Amino acid sequence: MATDALTIQPIDETNLDAVVALTVAPGQARFIETNAESLREMDVDVKHAWACYALCRNNQPVGFMMIGAENKAERYVWLDRFMIDLDEQGKGIGSTFLQLAIEWMQDRFDVDDIVLSLHATNEPAKRFYAKGGFVDSGLIDEANGEEIWVYHVKQG
Repeated sequence: MATDALTIQPIDETNLDAVVALTVAPGQARFIETNAESLREMDVDVKHAWACYALCRNNQPVGFMMIGAENKAERYVWLDRFMIDLDEQGKGIGSTFLQLAIEWMQDRFDVDDIVLSLHATNEPAKRFYAKGGFVDSGLIDEANGEEIWVYHVKQG
């Protein structure tokens, strides 16, 4: 994998079908919307300025993320969806992409925190995000009852 080029790319007509075709494991599907649902939400929920991106290895989509709902006053932005295709899971690529996503977001948003929400019963996701530097904030997302986890951006 060291020679693979891992990039975050806009979703357009050249990669849209491949991004929509990405799937998670059957046991994970109840915890995350499909990429097609996320893309629709991006178009409909304009007040949160959601943006969707392909996580690519050698220009081929292997994952997906949706970010937005930046709060400039409280200095945070949401990493609302993050997934790696079932065929790519368990290879360490998700952890690498999570770190790339954090760096990418820090370069584009002037925030102190990156936040996301997790189902209380999704222990594998909790372990994954904890390994990536996220911590349980102790808060609950009123919109969906999920736990809010936060990554504190290192300043300076």
